[in-house]
Amino acid sequence: MTRERAPDAYVNSVLPPVYYSASYYFDHAEHVRTGLHEKSEPAGRYGRYSNPTWLDVERRLNELSGAESSLLFSSGMAAHFTTFLALLSADSEVVLPAESYRQVRNVFKEILPKFGVRVHEISIRDPSAFVQRLAQLADRVGLVHLEMPSSPHMYLIDVEQVRAAVGPDTVITLDGSFAPPPNFHALRWGVDLVLFSATKYLSGHGDIVAGVLSGRQDLVERVRWYRDTTGAVADPHTAFLLRRSLDTLPLRMERVNAQGLAVASYLEAHPRVSQVYYTGLPSHPHHKLAEHYLAGHGGVVTFELGLTEQETAAVVDRLQIPYMASNFGAPQTLVEQSTFFTYFEYDDAGLRDIGVDRSTVRLACGYTVDVEHIIADLEQALPRR
Repeated sequence: MTRERAPDAYVNSVLPPVYYSASYYFDHAEHVRTGLHEKSEPAGRYGRYSNPTWLDVERRLNELSGAESSLLFSSGMAAHFTTFLALLSADSEVVLPAESYRQVRNVFKEILPKFGVRVHEISIRDPSAFVQRLAQLADRVGLVHLEMPSSPHMYLIDVEQVRAAVGPDTVITLDGSFAPPPNFHALRWGVDLVLFSATKYLSGHGDIVAGVLSGRQDLVERVRWYRDTTGAVADPHTAFLLRRSLDTLPLRMERVNAQGLAVASYLEAHPRVSQVYYTGLPSHPHHKLAEHYLAGHGGVVTFELGLTEQETAAVVDRLQIPYMASNFGAPQTLVEQSTFFTYFEYDDAGLRDIGVDRSTVRLACGYTVDVEHIIADLEQALPRR
């Protein structure tokens, strides 16, 4: 019995359908040649290599970042690790900020050295010193990985100066999860590849885990082989949800930018808050860089209370609106006491190394609660004397 193979229905649908197929058939040998060997006409092969829903999202991601090519991954860390695996070899030397996300630091400090990669970790607290030290290593370094802004302090990097220091041949990758377009267009400033945890602002609903790589086509193609081989791919439904979310990204970023600035301004004026880290405030140590590079400052506000870890925990416990959870970019407002969450495994020496005080709180403003209510909640939770 011959199975009927119907063409796609409703080809005039405004939204493309979601493709769940694990396999894609060919009609005859000539179709295999043109679709698989030559790739002169579009054709699927197998669900680990491509999916029409992914491809639509990846085209949208190209438009978002002004990229030549993009890849969708199963998580932000999958995007990072696969990229580093593809671009580095046993004789590679790399530079990364000491203030990078802890799991990225784990990849560079615990995993990649097993394969002969030499890692130079330099603090970005002083951007000029970072560039100066980088310039001293420029002849040896093949890849520089940046994170901008960094968590929890929202530190920035003078990307143009980094490019000038290393020259045109060194690959620069940048984690832009905290400042996606429209807040920051990394590829316009000399970055070769920009990475995102799409779990955060790109998805904006707190309901998927995904990662993104965008940038130069030649480099993306090198990474593609590793993604297709190791299988760090997103499922079609995740791709569909991310595609849905990209439509509202500019609106959501406008909202959280306003929320974040209002909350940061309130906290800076509070007598019991000792320090606020928000790039939209002139008091941020890298505010001048923010004026140069950023069109918005996001919804994440980090602050220190000058209290003990236990006293800080009591303040966080009194908050009623935020969920105590690690994430940002979600509809809900989230809060974490940094040394209880992200850095709970660090000892005092480790915390001093990355400059995280035990009274550090990271508040990630969502977009479903009006900022006046968030501020009122902070007011009742913070001690006045």
